[in-house]
Amino acid sequence: MNPLHNTRILDMTRLLPGAVCTMLLRDLGAEIIKIEDSRMGDYARWMPPLIDGMGAFFRSSNGGKKSIALDLKTAAGQAVLQRLVEGADVLIEGFRPGVTARLGADYETLKAVNPRLIYCSLSGWGQSGPDAQLSGHDLNYIARNGVLGADMEPRTPGAQAADIGGAYVAVMGVLAALLKRERGGGGDYLDVALSEAAMPLAMAAWVEAQTAPADGEFISLRGESACYRVYWAADEEPVTLAAIEPKFWANFCRAVEMPEWIGQHRNRKRQPELIKAVAALFKSKAADEWAALLAEADCCFSRVLAPGELLDDPHIQARGLADVTDTGVPWMRSPIRLGKGSHELAEAPKQGEHTSQLLAEAGYTEAEIGGLLSAGIIRQAP
Repeated sequence: MNPLHNTRILDMTRLLPGAVCTMLLRDLGAEIIKIEDSRMGDYARWMPPLIDGMGAFFRSSNGGKKSIALDLKTAAGQAVLQRLVEGADVLIEGFRPGVTARLGADYETLKAVNPRLIYCSLSGWGQSGPDAQLSGHDLNYIARNGVLGADMEPRTPGAQAADIGGAYVAVMGVLAALLKRERGGGGDYLDVALSEAAMPLAMAAWVEAQTAPADGEFISLRGESACYRVYWAADEEPVTLAAIEPKFWANFCRAVEMPEWIGQHRNRKRQPELIKAVAALFKSKAADEWAALLAEADCCFSRVLAPGELLDDPHIQARGLADVTDTGVPWMRSPIRLGKGSHELAEAPKQGEHTSQLLAEAGYTEAEIGGLLSAGIIRQAP
């Protein structure tokens, strides 16, 4: 049995962080109910590229969830939400601070309905502080928390560190709160800031900035050490070397027949010339040649794969980490592996696809559901 079997989670988020968070919780067995605006719904539904008229990312991250379309700007819609909260274990929202209070969906209001409710606010800058109301996206968050500045040459990264990091932190918080409740602690409130969630990713660079001596031994994980850098091969393909420990650096030096470099990778003064020498060395062979030469050297060498190459990687294939369905939907399996469970694929819901079903389960009569539909409080997918 999955650990979150019979756990109902209401998902009031849009776009990337909340979708990934509840995707991971779904893969642990939770029932995920997306509460979407009765007009546009989750914006990710319409963001290109599209697959059969639905956003590819939305389809990839929302499979197996249920959707109810609800107008929370009305008292009747807020009453419906409260009915759903009565039977929920967790609610996750992704609005700016203060918005849920205007929608009658804040923690204090819903805690009165269900004292056992675990309520998670997932926002950019957190629920307090001078910047709580600022707009922002992943690039802004990592610009302010040291992650982007840790790069020797800050540039737009190819991954969303704060968004995905925030999703993981929210999952950890929800699981911790569920455990606390199981042990008699009752419901709880979680304040997860995306900007804070990614901040530990820059921990090594931050500690280095506070403590690294001007001279003497040091190791930089920011590209200032020859043993830990991205280099370019003769065919202009990028490769990586991460030979931090002396044994790995020595293995590399012996494999490339440069024993005189052994013991030099922590000498701060030697790094500029050593970086130049290693860069020139990597320029002497193509990336495939380096991969073949260093395969057995045990020196922390890897080629750099582009996203489009992932499905061709033998290790990724063997681990079943990602694939594309017969309908063209890309998917990645949860990295949380319990036992020998397999990744179950399911289609993403249409907006409001489960509205009537969920309201009936909450105790609404057919006539009441019809009245809410007629009044535009709820929406049912055709």
